[in-house]
Amino acid sequence: MESQTTAEKFEFDYYIALGDSMSIDLYPATDAKNIDGCHNDNLGAASLLLVNDDFLFPEFRGKDLSTLNKRLSFANLAFDGATTSDLLQELDALRQFAGKRCFVTLTIGGNDLLACLRLKAVYGSVPVSEVESIFDRLVQIVRAIETILPQSHLIINSIYDPTDGTGRFTESNLFDGQLPVELLVYLNYLIEKFAQNSAQKSAGTKEGGLSISFCNIYKHFLGHGMSSSDGSFWYWRPHPIEPGYLGASEIRRLWWQAVQALA
Repeated sequence: MESQTTAEKFEFDYYIALGDSMSIDLYPATDAKNIDGCHNDNLGAASLLLVNDDFLFPEFRGKDLSTLNKRLSFANLAFDGATTSDLLQELDALRQFAGKRCFVTLTIGGNDLLACLRLKAVYGSVPVSEVESIFDRLVQIVRAIETILPQSHLIINSIYDPTDGTGRFTESNLFDGQLPVELLVYLNYLIEKFAQNSAQKSAGTKEGGLSISFCNIYKHFLGHGMSSSDGSFWYWRPHPIEPGYLGASEIRRLWWQAVQALA
């Protein structure tokens, strides 16, 4: 009965995934390619939310958007390496969906922080103003979505920390030295505060405006990065800033909980 009620509430025309590699298929699919019996290349968080892989994740059998709404169309506009500046330049692509009710997931900001590391290498530190500029661009993205797709629902997400708060990739030579995790914590604080305030405001507005929810990927992923054992490692080991297939499913888990909350 619960799933039926959710299905009645999930009356969207499109599911649109926006942002960076937290939403794409490449790394999760590569991570799972050597698993016997796995022949699915659509294993990113967005793809799993749309259609579950029942072989890898039987607990999510029947718990996906395609089950809720068989007429739902899908557009994955996320791309590897995307930054907030990149996404601001690509938002015109959303105009093709104007007038439609869209369910949108947004993962962005992590690559901006990685770009800040170049500043640290040159200047020895990263100004807090750089983090605030990333946040300002994220707010611009949300406002643009609100303007172009006003009859939609948006999930804003925090950014995970593969180092589990240590600032070090102990099993990878991906980065040398100490990463400024305090900047990630600060950006996530800004994102969470903005998303929660926006969600409260959208809940109090009349029907027809953009509604917003927040998923705390950062908090959910802590302990499943460099400090974890093999069985609970959620990233792709060759390049552990990317999600593995387990990590993609865990992002999907949070999004599915947000979908159920819409009921």
